[in-house]
Formats: sequence, C-alpha cells, structure tokens
Amino acid sequence: MRAFFDPRSVLLVGVPRATGVGAYNGLEMLLRYGYRGKIFVVHPEATEILGHPVHRRVADLPEVPELAVISLGRDRVLPAVKECLDRGLKRFVVISQGFGDADERGRELQAELVAQVRAAGARLVGPNTMGSLNSFVGFTTAFVDLSRPAHPPPLTLVAQSGAPQVGSESFTGPLGQALDLGNAADVSFAEVLEYLEGDPLTRVIALHMEGLPEGRRFLQVASRVGRKKPIVVLKTGRSAAGARAALSHTGSLVGEDQVFSAAFARAGVLRARDTTDFKDTLRALVKLPPLQGPRLGIATPSGALGIIALDALEAAGLEAGPLPEAVRRAVEPLGPYWHRLGNPVDLWPIGMKTGDYLLAAKETVQGFLAADEIDGVLCMLPALASPLHANIVRPREFIAELDLPRFGKPLVLCLYGDGRDHVMQELAEVPGVACYVAVERAVRALARLAAWERLRRQPPEEFPLPAAAGAADPRILLGQGALEYLSRQGLPVAPGRLAATPREAVAAARELGFPVVLKAVSPALVHKWEAGAVLLGLTDPEAVEAGWATLWPRAREAAGGQDPQGILVQKQLSGREVLLGIKRDATFGPVVVCGLGGIYTEVLADTAQTLAPVTETQARELLTSLRASALLTGVRGEPGVDLEALARMLAALSRLAVAEPGLAEADLNPVLATPHGCWAVDARLVWRPR
Repeated sequence: MRAFFDPRSVLLVGVPRATGVGAYNGLEMLLRYGYRGKIFVVHPEATEILGHPVHRRVADLPEVPELAVISLGRDRVLPAVKECLDRGLKRFVVISQGFGDADERGRELQAELVAQVRAAGARLVGPNTMGSLNSFVGFTTAFVDLSRPAHPPPLTLVAQSGAPQVGSESFTGPLGQALDLGNAADVSFAEVLEYLEGDPLTRVIALHMEGLPEGRRFLQVASRVGRKKPIVVLKTGRSAAGARAALSHTGSLVGEDQVFSAAFARAGVLRARDTTDFKDTLRALVKLPPLQGPRLGIATPSGALGIIALDALEAAGLEAGPLPEAVRRAVEPLGPYWHRLGNPVDLWPIGMKTGDYLLAAKETVQGFLAADEIDGVLCMLPALASPLHANIVRPREFIAELDLPRFGKPLVLCLYGDGRDHVMQELAEVPGVACYVAVERAVRALARLAAWERLRRQPPEEFPLPAAAGAADPRILLGQGALEYLSRQGLPVAPGRLAATPREAVAAARELGFPVVLKAVSPALVHKWEAGAVLLGLTDPEAVEAGWATLWPRAREAAGGQDPQGILVQKQLSGREVLLGIKRDATFGPVVVCGLGGIYTEVLADTAQTLAPVTETQARELLTSLRASALLTGVRGEPGVDLEALARMLAALSRLAVAEPGLAEADLNPVLATPHGCWAVDARLVWRPR
C-alpha cells in the first residue's frame, strides 16, 4: 500500500500535451504540488511535455517505477496495463471512467482489468478515481490543481469519490493524505485500514463510503484499528434500499441503512450524520486531546447562550459539571456584588464592571481546566469585526495565556458575531483548541470525543464469517412446524398441535388444557390477525368445534381460495408481546432484530437491530434500547418481564442465524414475555439458497 501513498517513482500514461487552463494535465498538477520523486511519462507522439522527457513505450523505460497512473480512454486501458505488467510494474491507479460505473461493456472491461492485474500479482486502485494524495511529500495523482497545506494534519481520507479530496475544505478540512478508491474494483477499505493502522502519518481516519462489498471483513479490521485510531465514516445512500418489501415483519421493518448504523456502532466506527457533522467531528479529533468524561465547564458572555448550551448538552449525553470552588473564589469577586456564579458562568457582568472581559474568561477557563471535577471546556466568545471591540477579540493572545498543553483537556470555542470567520481562520492551526460557529455543533463535537474515548477502552469485537449456504430449495415453515424447529434449536415455544380436522383440534385442546387459541396456518397468511385467522379464548370442546367451522372458510377466503395447511391449536398464554427476528443483509450477513410485537408492530415501528451473533449482555442492551423498554422492565406498578430469559432467547436466535446460513428470515411474533419466562407463540421461517 505504501506505493499508492508515497511512491519513490511514478509513471504517467495518458498525459495530454496541452497545459494550463482546461488541460487537466496530471504531470503539471504533480509538479505544481511539489513532488520530488522520479517521474516517467509515456506518450506515443510527444518528445517532451513541460520540458520533461517523454518515452514512446513503457518498454523503453530505463527502470521500473513503483506506481503507474493511467488516464486513457477505457478501450486503451487494458493494453496499457499489459505493457506495464510486462515491464514489471505492480501498482496501478486507473483514473479512467466508463467501467463498472457505466454500461455492461464497462463492467466486462472492469472484470477483465481486475483479472489481468491479479493474475500478475499486482494491485489496482480504481478505475474511475482521483487516486491518491500525500501532502507530506507533495504527491498527487489528481488531474486538478490542489492547494498543498503548509502544515499537513495527521488526517487520512479514504473515499469513493474524488470530490471530498478536491473539496476537502468543505468535507474534512485540510488533509494529510487521501485515497479515492473509485469503483473499488480491487483495493478495498479493509486493506487501506490495515495499512493506516501502522502509518505514522495517520492519527485520524476519515471514510467516505457509498458501498461495501466485504462487510464483515471490513468490520473485523475496523474493530481493531478503530481502538487505536478514530475512524469516522460518512455513509451515503441512506434511503436506497430501506423500503424493500420482505416476507416477514423483520425484513420490512429493518432497512439497509439501519443495519449499517448498527454495524458501525458494533465495530467502534463513528458515523457522521451529514457532511457538516463529518467535518465538525474530524476537526475535534484532529485538534483536541481526549474527553475523559461527560462533565463540561461552560463560560459564556450571555445567559441565553448558557441555556442553549445546557439544552445541547442534554441532547448529546453530556452534562455541566459542578462549579469548582477555585473558579468561584478567583472570578466571582471581580463582578458586581449581586452576581453569583454557577455553571454555566455568565461573564458579561464581570466584563462590564472590570472593562476586561477576556481576563474574566481566561480566569474561568483556566479554573475549569485545572479542576479535577471538569473533563472539558466550552467557551463562547464574541467575535466582532468593529475596531471598537478589539479589546475582546484577541484570540491568539487568549489561547496562548491559557497554556493548554499543561492541562491535557479539550477546549472548544463557540464564536458568534460578524468577525467569527476571521477568528476561526486565525486559530485554524493553533493546537489544542477547536472553533465552531454554533453551540450545538460545538457540543456534538465534544460528544464525539467522549464517544471515541469510550470506544477505545473497549476490547475489539469479533465478527465471525457465516458459512456459505449450499444450494437448497426455498421453503417456508409456518406455525407449529416453525415452532417445532425452533424448539429443536433450544428456543422456548408455546405448547401446540397442528390439527387437520375438528376432531383432531378438540383432542389437541383437551391434551393442552383450556383455554386455547386457534390459528390458521398458510403461506398466504402473513398477517393472521388482519385476515381474521386467529380465534382467542376457546374454553371448551364445543367452542373449538365452532371455531374450526368459522376459521377454515375464513382463512380459505383470505388466502384466495387456497386451503390452509391446518389449524394450529395452542395453549393460550398471556404476557407482553415482543418481536424477535433475524434477516440476511446483503453487506453484513445475519442481523438480529427485536421490538414490540403483536398486531401493532408496524404501527409502532419500535425496533432495534445489530449484527449476529450477540452475547446475552448485548441482547439485553438491545432490548433496553427500545423506546418502550419500560414496558419490559416494569412501569406504573406493573412487574417487568423476565429480561434475562428474553435476552437468552435473543442470543440463541442470533447464534442460529450464524449457524444456519440458509435461514434467510425468521419472524417470531409474538413472543410472550412474562415475569417468569418467555415463549414464542407464532413464527415464520424462510429458507433461501444464498
């Protein structure tokens, strides 16, 4: 991977002879960016470009470069790559478009390109890429002119587009290194993460992700690397597959994007909500020391801003710490006799009395930084352009006097006023402080610091790769057949019998004990309650016979004239209705789901999901993450359910998802949870060949 980021020599194939405006000349951009390694250019007609000697053929090169950058029409790429392979080159960046990003012919060419490269033991970034960038050594494969930062940050971007690299000021801020995977036909996110794990120039990793072919492989690597270096991902395409229909409640309630979020959380990857959140989070991670806890000290020139900050803290899971007595003793005497301090500290009355607002701010912030009971500081500062307020706009002096390295705590400035952009620019490269233009954005950035600190203290997770499912005929198990299968796997199920006649139903009811429930079983009846295919509270043989006579024709009509497979007679139980399920995600494989069950599952849409398998502890955390989890733990005098038994059941179901790769979907709805155990009373299992 080093050759993609820091090649000692590079070959350019497809450089135009034109230079200047509109030429998009890769050689010109490379020279302007400051590359000092060896450059070789191949062109079939030119003898020199920009005064640089040109070779007619790759075979004519005096030595084998470390990296080839190819920018040709797609039909000329494969022959050029073959020439390079014949000369011994092993690393390629293919800028050219029109491959997997285009038509069927392009997809065929991309497959041929990858096969050609891999057969030779070589590696490829792209095609359809901007390639790589290294600000530390002045290397870029871009065909646009980029500004090289004077002091590159320890931030590396791995993207699936050239736009975040070209427009880094809008997406990430200044970049130390970047790699655009383009179509990601060969080199993957996981491989780049493994390289960056040991890269001394990288301390923070940013990912722009559109798709992820090897989901579990990525999570295995990210879970390890993300404990050493924070990984922030901007995953786009949130809504593309979220509304796909499925055969079960589980499949329809869980969208692809929800699974990505759950997977990132399990692996310890911080997911940005949007481009603003992406840039804000990266700024905090690059510029600030860790936030060791949730307690913040808040300094503000306005009581109103302090209230806004408190609202933002609560939303972000942070809190205002206690006011240190040292701050009270140092700062309160400076203000009016009537001004009593709390946290947030309102500094304006002190500034008005003393005429030195920044002195009061400095004393307050220093006191917060020195206090053991405070983990980080949020300071809101006015940034006014008028020269009449120059006494309160001295940002570099203010920060220098704080001596931030001595404390090792994060300081976030929230700037407001018409001079804020100038102040942000002035402090952009000052270490130890990060500036934001909105209180909420500043607080969210601090919350990301706290999240990263929690994540890095946790051990990496394992993400076992499920065995590949062999070819099998698709089949569906419903009702008692599904419950019997689950019972054989060790999951608790309600007692029941599948009856083919009214007489069998009565005999089953007597054996199980009244009252009983009757349920029609048919592949066409996904939602039995809406179809009128469930009868409750049958207390004697006559009621069972009458129920059969009612249920059979009703179920047949609801199924479009198709006879049900039978009538399930089940012991009637009572308890809290819960949904447990599994599904197969195209990227990450088996996913386990829980939520409120019964007839209101889709209406309430209160579900949580994560990758399978889960431990019993993780299963319990998933259950208690539901919005209505109080219904499970106990509310208004009602006893809670046996949460440990429910967690054991969910964990067992998740292990089944990994052990049985042919099981595409499982929908246990409802599971009746009581204070003394839980039982599945209905289920739908779907097998499909992978």
